[in-house]
This record gives sequence, structure tokens and C-alpha cells, in this order.
Amino acid sequence: MEHVIIGNSAAAIGAIESIRKVDQNSSLTVVSNENEHVYSRPLIAHYLAGDVTEDRMPYRPEDFYRKNRVTTHLGTRVTEVDPIAEKLCFEDGSTLKYDRLLISTGSKVSLPPLPGCEDFEGINIFQSYNDAKRVLNRLEKGRKAVVIGAGLIGLRAAYGLQAAGADVTLIELLPRIASRILDKKGSRLVQKILENGGIKVFTGCSVKEIIGTKSDGVTGVILGNDEKIDSNVVIMSTGVTPNTTLAENTPLEVNLGLVVNRYFQTSFSNIFAAGDVAETFDIPRGAGMVNANWPNAYEQGRYAGLCMTGEMKKYPGSVGMNSVSFYKMPVISMGLFDPETEGVEGTEIKIRENLKNNIYQKLIFKNNILKGAILIGDIGYAGTINDLIRAQVLVGVIKDSILEEKYQLYNFLRKKRRDKVEGTAIQWPETHSSTSRYEKSFNEETWTEREQDKRIWR
Repeated sequence: MEHVIIGNSAAAIGAIESIRKVDQNSSLTVVSNENEHVYSRPLIAHYLAGDVTEDRMPYRPEDFYRKNRVTTHLGTRVTEVDPIAEKLCFEDGSTLKYDRLLISTGSKVSLPPLPGCEDFEGINIFQSYNDAKRVLNRLEKGRKAVVIGAGLIGLRAAYGLQAAGADVTLIELLPRIASRILDKKGSRLVQKILENGGIKVFTGCSVKEIIGTKSDGVTGVILGNDEKIDSNVVIMSTGVTPNTTLAENTPLEVNLGLVVNRYFQTSFSNIFAAGDVAETFDIPRGAGMVNANWPNAYEQGRYAGLCMTGEMKKYPGSVGMNSVSFYKMPVISMGLFDPETEGVEGTEIKIRENLKNNIYQKLIFKNNILKGAILIGDIGYAGTINDLIRAQVLVGVIKDSILEEKYQLYNFLRKKRRDKVEGTAIQWPETHSSTSRYEKSFNEETWTEREQDKRIWR
């Protein structure tokens, strides 16, 4: 059996580990257009900021491919997938046959046709480890940076640039920042946090040209109102889309991303897709979505790998979740966080806020089921909220108590925990220090003490 994976990030690693857990003998090949050993993509902004060193970037040890008997073709670009002939075509004209194929090509940056965009040194996207390295090298020549686009990638890039010592200006065409991960009030609050931290933010503002010279590289941008902003570095973060290029001119179905069933099969049963390229089942919406984040990608790859071996394990679905922190101020959104923008009717909203202290918490319910949330400044019970969204259970009895942590919430969690662990025998995995069975128990005294704790609100 020839297993082939296109891509070398979270979904690919999840698939490799699942395949080798079941199948030790089949051939397993990874093809990636990046030359790097697998690294943790969410860390590139931290690497830029200097918070993470190169030795912490690898996502798996250096001997990962060898131990899992993976043949790698790194720095190799696939130009075509032929589902009928069951082969891949490469830039140099060579081909590779497969029996089972996983497409985990992630996302790609959508660049606008902006004059000067491709003319000068110092203009970069911010999606890979090499992108971050190029930005750092350029920063040595100057300390002014412009980030065009204020989505999640743009926000992380701006924050990382500032931490690296740059004077940063963030420019967003839309009326507000982070519109794909926050509602209007959340966007305004995060913009205030960024501005108070020293990042200049322009919203409802276009860039009509990037300027520079051949010798100096980029020197600035010209806004739609003809204002000039000096800059030695320009980051283009004007949006990302699933990288479905390889599905073009093939019968593979593409909607928001590559369409897959609950077993990650595409239009061809031996071609699978997972991670940011795939449109998978979204739990709170009950429909297909591209929930692009690292944990979802790894989990999807893990399920896809099992299914590639013939162990058809049905994927339960995912919850879209975005998490970032600015100046030690956490920001999380998950699930259906902005029903107004999505045009979802019949929802009920619960809000707790203290904008003076940069706190904004919002829960979205429909039919007494928790569908989504935004947590800024105070992320207490984020795990519980995520669990409730995943479970899609009726929560009417605690709907009014989640944000205030009243006794109804404790009773609900107490029962859930007790039912889950009381008398449960846990077989520890082999990687743990003990393989003996351990009886977990419910500690009533601990929960009673917890209920009596008085929360100090900010």
C-alpha cells in the first residue's frame, strides 16, 4: 500500500502518527514545497518577537521521519493530482503513484493587485517560518513596519513586529479589525488595546500603492487619501483561503474548501483531505465549514490517517476557535460568535462586560443550546464553554449562571464530572510511567470548597 501525503504541517503529522499506529509496513511518503523539517506554525509570530528561539520551533524531533519510516520530498512542488491515474506530477516532470492520498496543503494568502506589491525587497507575507526569517533580516535595516490587513494573521504579525522593536502601523480596508474572529464590540475593544500598546491602527482605509527603490527596497505606502506612511517592511496579510489549487481541473469537489465526508474522503474514496484546506463538519452550525486552526488540523489529520488505513472512524466534527494574546490580554472566540454577521436568527445573547478593565464576555445560545462565545480579558471557564459548545446539550438551567459562575453552574459541572469519573478504571498509555489500572474518584469535599470560593471580579 502506497500512502502519500501532500503537506508537512499539523494535519500531516496527525495522519503519519495514526497510520503508523495501525500500519507498520506500508510505504509512507510526504511531499512538501517547504524545505523545513516540520515546525510549529503558530509560533512564527513569537519567533519574530524573540520570545521563541530556533530550537523550539520544531513540532517533532529531528528523527521523527526516520522513526516513522517516512520518505520525504521536501522543497518539492506538486503541480498536478491525477485522480484517474492515481499519481502526482512534479515540477521537474517526474511522477509518484499512490494508493491512498491525503491533501493537507493548508491555506494560501490572497494578494490584491496592488502597484509595487512585487517590485521591492522588504514586502512579505507572514505564513511560514521562512517568512518570519526574511522579516527579521529586513528589520535590521530599519525599524518601521506596515501591516496591510487586520485579520488574525495581521494582528499577530503587528504584535510580533512591535515586540521585535519596530514602529508598527496596521491598515485595514474594512470598518473594523478582526471582523472574521470578533463581533463589533470585541473588535473595538481589541483595537483600543493595540492602540494603547503603541500600534497605530487605521480602519476603513485603503492602500493604493507601495513605494520604494531598487537599492533600498520598500520605503513606504501611499494610502487612498494620498497620505504617505514610511516603512522599511511591509507585511501583506490581506486574507487567506484554503489552498485548493491542486483540485483545479479535476473532479474533486470544492466549496468553501475541499469537500469531505465525515471520514475525510473527497469525491474520490481514496483521496482524503484534512486541515485548513478541507471543509469539514462544524458542530455548532451543523454544516460544513473550514475551521482553520492548529489543534483542529492535527485532530483531522489523526482521523484521516486512521481512515486511510481502512479503520473508518467517523469524525465528530470541530468547533472553530481563535486564540491570541496582546500585552498579556487574552482574546478567544469560538463557534458561532457573531450570529448577526452570519444572518442566523433566533439566538439569545448573554453578555458580561467591564470595558474599563478590558473585559468583554459574550455567549450565544439558540434553542437553549450554547453555540458560540467571545472571551476578552477574562477567559475563566473557557474550557467548560468549549466543552458545552461541542456537546450541544440543553443548558437552559445554567444559561444565566455561566458568566457569573453561580451555584447552578457548579451543580451542573459537579454532576457531569461525577458521572464521568466515579468508579472509572483508567488504563494508562504505555508512554506513561505506570501501566497499572487506577480508579478515579469524585472528590465531593473539593467541589464544595470550590462552590464557596468568592470570585473577585475585575
